[in-house]
Amino acid sequence: MCMRAIRINILLSGLLICGIQTIHAQELIPFPFISEEKNKLLDENDTVKIYAVRHDTSLAVSINEDMMYARIVSRRNTKRVLAEGYIAEEGETYIQHGRWTAYYTPGKPRIKGNYIKGMPAGAWEEYHGNGRLKDSYHYGIFSDKDGTYTCMTGEYRAYTPAGKLQITGYYMAERTRTSDTLVVEDPVTGDSVHKKIYRSVLTAHKTGTWTWYDEEGIIEKTQEY
Repeated sequence: MCMRAIRINILLSGLLICGIQTIHAQELIPFPFISEEKNKLLDENDTVKIYAVRHDTSLAVSINEDMMYARIVSRRNTKRVLAEGYIAEEGETYIQHGRWTAYYTPGKPRIKGNYIKGMPAGAWEEYHGNGRLKDSYHYGIFSDKDGTYTCMTGEYRAYTPAGKLQITGYYMAERTRTSDTLVVEDPVTGDSVHKKIYRSVLTAHKTGTWTWYDEEGIIEKTQEY
């Protein structure tokens, strides 16, 4: 799976899928803002607007339009920040664009990394509850005639809660392409027509030498992929 589940991005040019099979499945940072119409405005002042989160009454989204910065906060206490980062406008909504961090508790990072137009990109890091690094990995942005999409690729490292290196290895993004035929309505004639939709599937596979270490930092085993 990708990002703890198979992530599906529907773009105008096609259906794009990123899949990954990994030891520690990554959980990135959900951004629960859909639109001003669907996220009810709760409060506003000179700098920020605070919106409700659909299907989760414990959360709210605080948006500073001047700085293009958003915070996911507790609805009971909007000063309690659960996640925050930069955003960009896309149509009638906002998407993550820039550095984002999610927290266990205020000031204690759980995960952080970058987004480019709503897609994770570059280096990401997850942390144990004690503040030590847990995982580090990378996401790449890929484009082809079907569209643009993201998937894990490159070096992966995992660490114990004590800060000892536990696993090292690399992922390689492998692309396959399939197509589906959908029945849609012709906007001019109103007739039903068959439309072929191309789908890119990008799966991150382990590649090269993977190494596991024991609690003393001594190599426990290696495996080639």
